[in-house]
Amino acid sequence: MIISRIGSIRTDDKMDLKNQIELEIYFADHFDTILFPVLADLYLKQQDLKRARKVCEIGLEHHPNDSAGHFTMALIEKEDGNLKAVEKELEHVLLYTNDHFSAANMLCEIQTILGRASTRLLKSWQHVLTLDPENETANAFIKKVKKPPTKKPKIKKIQVKSKTKQKTRTKQTSKKSKSSTPKLVPEPVVIEPRKPLKVSKRLATFTLVTVLKNQGLFDQALEVLNALEGKGENKDTIARERKSIQSALKYYKKD
Repeated sequence: MIISRIGSIRTDDKMDLKNQIELEIYFADHFDTILFPVLADLYLKQQDLKRARKVCEIGLEHHPNDSAGHFTMALIEKEDGNLKAVEKELEHVLLYTNDHFSAANMLCEIQTILGRASTRLLKSWQHVLTLDPENETANAFIKKVKKPPTKKPKIKKIQVKSKTKQKTRTKQTSKKSKSSTPKLVPEPVVIEPRKPLKVSKRLATFTLVTVLKNQGLFDQALEVLNALEGKGENKDTIARERKSIQSALKYYKKD
């Protein structure tokens, strides 16, 4: 039996990951397993939203920075029609996994429905464009919003009395001191190499790819992508994921 520390993937040699019942039994005994999004995704595909939500809630209590878990929760909230909650979950996904294309694209869709400000939408679509430079929707939106700047009329400078200038400078100084306050930045998720986990090809999903990638199991993530390619899944998504994983592998080998 192979059992590692809390927070990592934990399984044993006799476990059949393609068997939903065994996954359910294993999850019941190991609420801290990083495989929780896989089980939640199975429930979601069966339209069992109640169980999918419960599994995600439990899993995210143990792994609050897990992007795969937050993305699955976003899909659950979308099915329930909770669009503001979807937006929040997708923002969590992109906070921890900046190159998650599906989350970035869906965020634009949800923010459009919610009627968010054009400046906010522009920022979201620009991020999509960094991940997919040929994205037609992103290019069309940015072209529409980014109009050539109009020339502003010149305003004559009026001299102000010294007392007024002093007050203005004091206000500006106070504003600068406020803006200089350091913003809290979430700690980056540290990916450590762990022992390989044998995964059935029948269980191959993009959710599982994200889970393995987050755990530093890059070789196995590539194997799952190959299985997805064999199943005829979206070629563009597979290509983006493969490129992201290969970049991570190069960076990891440097260290």
